[in-house]
Amino acid sequence: MAAKRYRVLGTVGHGPGGTVWRARDELLGRDVAVRRLPPSCPFDPAHSDRARAKVIRDARGAIRVRHPHALVVHDVFEHDGTPYVVTEFLAARTLADLLGREGTLPAERVAALGAQLASAVAAAHAVGVLHRGIGPERVLVTEAGTAKIDGFGLGSGTASAAADVFSLGETLYRALEGRPPGSAVPPRTSGPVLDVVQALLRPEPAARPTMAEAARLFAATATSGRETRGRTRILAAATVLAVALGTAVTRRRRPR
Repeated sequence: MAAKRYRVLGTVGHGPGGTVWRARDELLGRDVAVRRLPPSCPFDPAHSDRARAKVIRDARGAIRVRHPHALVVHDVFEHDGTPYVVTEFLAARTLADLLGREGTLPAERVAALGAQLASAVAAAHAVGVLHRGIGPERVLVTEAGTAKIDGFGLGSGTASAAADVFSLGETLYRALEGRPPGSAVPPRTSGPVLDVVQALLRPEPAARPTMAEAARLFAATATSGRETRGRTRILAAATVLAVALGTAVTRRRRPR
């Protein structure tokens, strides 16, 4: 029993953020995910203490992030000097697993993911929390297509809002193109979704949109894609109906 309330049920997986278990919160009667964060500098006790204190401080800061597309952080505790983070348990795969199976995702799906994730990170930025490690392994996607971002404050990348924007761009470029950006090979896709992703990847941080702006841009492209597909379906149905009506009229007029 961890922290006198979390009963471990089994291992969920291992990743850059440490080992994750599924556990039962006996106090509140709900399933949660418990992550053991990896130790920092185990051969330098003084530095390790500072690093551990920072990890705990950052994880506790992540508790302030409340958004439908951000994995909820419930608790932070220490056991034998090792920090653990408790989050909501979500039955989902990581985007890394999804891309490993499918290779790439359609532009419309990438736009939908971008809108969800950018809105969550924008909410975190609004309360002063940076992610510092957005990547495919930090994104959880359910079978219904709902995405949630995990690991706020636990990354080791550059600590700035513009860096989070760039990292999200890298993640979505991988989903769209099947490879990281920066290759000499030109993109295989084109269109408004790629345009927004490339705006997130601008070399100059000041030239990138804010995360809130990115969320609005992805939402607009996702809506545009749905409307275009809807119009296409309507036109196709109208064509089929016109052909069917024309055939019926021809049959009625055929002399006997």
